[in-house]
Amino acid sequence: MKLLAVSADDGDPVAQRTLGYLVQHGIGTTPDDARATALYRAAAEAGDPLAAFNFGVLATGSDEAVHWLRQAAGAGITEAYSRLGDRLSERDLDEEALRWYVRGAEAGDKASMFAAACWYRDGFGGPVDLVQALRWYLAMLNVGSGDGIHEAHEIVPGMTTDEIHEAGRLSGRLLEADLLVQQQASRNAAEA
Repeated sequence: MKLLAVSADDGDPVAQRTLGYLVQHGIGTTPDDARATALYRAAAEAGDPLAAFNFGVLATGSDEAVHWLRQAAGAGITEAYSRLGDRLSERDLDEEALRWYVRGAEAGDKASMFAAACWYRDGFGGPVDLVQALRWYLAMLNVGSGDGIHEAHEIVPGMTTDEIHEAGRLSGRLLEADLLVQQQASRNAAEA
């Protein structure tokens, strides 16, 4: 802590960010969000994208949160994509929010995948697109999450076989898409 404090006081952004984390979480010291926020801000202003993310998270509800989360997301901090999308959505900037959710989904972020899928399903930030919705629900399986399967089953009845297969192709989950087609065919046959 003492060495980090010296380096942080000398303006080292990595030391500022690291010390901010320790102070925020009370590791080796008393938790102090105000001090952590100041340390993150100093490191973010010096160009540290992880500090920008941490500061953006702590600055929830402020315009500064959006600014710093944009900085972090622009630098490729994957965890920033869904947080930024959430903050933009709160400000009714839905088209931009969807773009960040999709960017996060493409980077493999589970929260971004789920958000993008739900937004495409419901038509937030653009028109309803069930192919893209199913794509991202299925893609969640690629990162070890089955959280979107229930939602996938709910939207499949409104899709054609070709649309389901296209979503499977886009997500890399052709087998699961084919299973959804077969299940839908079985349901249709039972209802007839």
